[in-house]
Amino acid sequence: MEQLYIFNKKTIFIMFLLLLLLTGCESDKSKNKINDTKPIMENISKTQDNMAPTNYYSISFVDTSNIKNLDWSDKLSFEIPQIKDMSEERLPLEDAINQNIIKALTSWIGGEIFKVDSVDLTITCHSTRYLSFVNSFTYDSNHVDVINDYVTIDMLTGQRVYLNDLVEINEDFAKYLQENLSKVKEPPQPLWQGIPDLNKYTSFELMDELIKCSYTQEELIQNGYYSIEESIGSLLFRNSFFLRDGMLVIIIYQGGESFVTLNVNDIEHYLKVNKW
Repeated sequence: MEQLYIFNKKTIFIMFLLLLLLTGCESDKSKNKINDTKPIMENISKTQDNMAPTNYYSISFVDTSNIKNLDWSDKLSFEIPQIKDMSEERLPLEDAINQNIIKALTSWIGGEIFKVDSVDLTITCHSTRYLSFVNSFTYDSNHVDVINDYVTIDMLTGQRVYLNDLVEINEDFAKYLQENLSKVKEPPQPLWQGIPDLNKYTSFELMDELIKCSYTQEELIQNGYYSIEESIGSLLFRNSFFLRDGMLVIIIYQGGESFVTLNVNDIEHYLKVNKW
């Protein structure tokens, strides 16, 4: 009887230890799950489309207040992506990419831009070939205005790319879009809005709208209605583009941002680069 009592005590003790171990494992799994899904920062989001293999590069985020030689860093700061973990032979490429990201996101900042209420970063494409993202500057006064600063980087060359680097921008491409509206994908919500009315333009006018998609922020400021010191208007009303996995999204301003979402397979004839 005493042996049975000791055996029961041992059994209960072992079962208790096993229960603790199992609970701990489940707790660790739960913690890992929470950490995996927790946003990197409150104002940064990443799509899970077209993620780059971790053995090529990964992304970190740096506050502009920590970047040297920005003469406005005491007036405004926001997070920007930076590349890390490239192999040793690719470190010069990594440095070039990071410098071009900094230049693209900071070189045009000044004037009325400093009155921003929030800056939010969204990464839309993170692949071995391209890194595509948008910084959204929100201004909330009598109504909400947003400056969307779209940037795409070629991860093989380190250079910023523009729409006219990826696609033949000509009247033939404009006609193709107008005649194949059924191939324009319905943009998902909430990030994407409606589809623009492409037939309100002649093919020549639409070609001109497509050319504007490759303007830099500096060019928009120079060609806009006002200088950056007086107004943010020329940056609010703009055309641009960004990439997703297997998709090209062309932005045409029609009283707001409207999106021409195209599968790269449908425009292969007009591509100047390999499909992504």
